[in-house]
Amino acid sequence: MGDFIQAIEGSAIAVWVRESPSIFAYTTVLSLHAMGLAIVVGVGAAVSLRILGVAPGIPIAPLLKLFPVMWIGFTINAISGVLLLAARASDMLSNVMFIIKIVLIALAVISMELLRGRLAIDTATGQLIPSPRTRAFALSTLVLWIAAIIAGRLTSYPNFVASFFS
Repeated sequence: MGDFIQAIEGSAIAVWVRESPSIFAYTTVLSLHAMGLAIVVGVGAAVSLRILGVAPGIPIAPLLKLFPVMWIGFTINAISGVLLLAARASDMLSNVMFIIKIVLIALAVISMELLRGRLAIDTATGQLIPSPRTRAFALSTLVLWIAAIIAGRLTSYPNFVASFFS
């Protein structure tokens, strides 16, 4: 496994992201990661909050049209995330908060898709108020994305995190 991780970190793209002085390397990849995060979580939070009762004047059915936008943000985030991971694979794959972040992201994506499905059912049946199950998925999606962001930020502070577990 160590040789595989070293091969990833030694690949041309990983070295370029990690070591290039070009603004198009690490700076741009990290900026794209932040923008993708802002899109997926920002739009997702707006949808979830509306389903939870914020801004009741906004109709619910059109919210389904926002899920492709969230997937665009997630795709930007995933691609840039893989590039950032490749640049520091050995550090990240041994970082507990990174593993927690990845698990939280997977759960958030699953919850987001379950929310989309429940919202589609609610709107197809003509419900004007989201069902309790739809609201539960909205809340879980919101909480999972927030937790993933926190875990992602904590990946930069492994010693701080380790002090809580020792």
